[in-house]
Amino acid sequence: MKATRVNTRWRLVAALVVVVCVIGLLVRTAITHASTYYVTVAQYLEESPQDQARQTTISGEIIGSSVQWNPQTRLLRFDIEDKTGGPRVHVTYQGDKPDDFSNNWPVVVTGRRQPTGDFLATNLLIKCPSKYEAANQTAQGGSQ
Repeated sequence: MKATRVNTRWRLVAALVVVVCVIGLLVRTAITHASTYYVTVAQYLEESPQDQARQTTISGEIIGSSVQWNPQTRLLRFDIEDKTGGPRVHVTYQGDKPDDFSNNWPVVVTGRRQPTGDFLATNLLIKCPSKYEAANQTAQGGSQ
């Protein structure tokens, strides 16, 4: 009877260890996929062609003069560059054009480089420009 209790106890401990390991693996996977890591335009252009062909997230600013929008095909083409200027990445995005798509606005695009050299974005996120943050801080500071 004591041997049965010991075997049952070891089985419960082993099952508990397996459950804890599976939960830990699931949490690690969820955190890895949920974390938002992106590179700048310059960092992206420094990558090898093999790395550029992998899915990447790039942060840059929209070059307003490069924006081409075709509402019939819902095809958006534009260039992005770093805040300090420098080389550009040509981005193609198939989908709706965001309402607040303007020159020098920060943007984050996720996708991969195509054989043509264009970056085919599957996800497009317009970030709020920092000029609103500065205006808000000025307004708050002036009321004190």
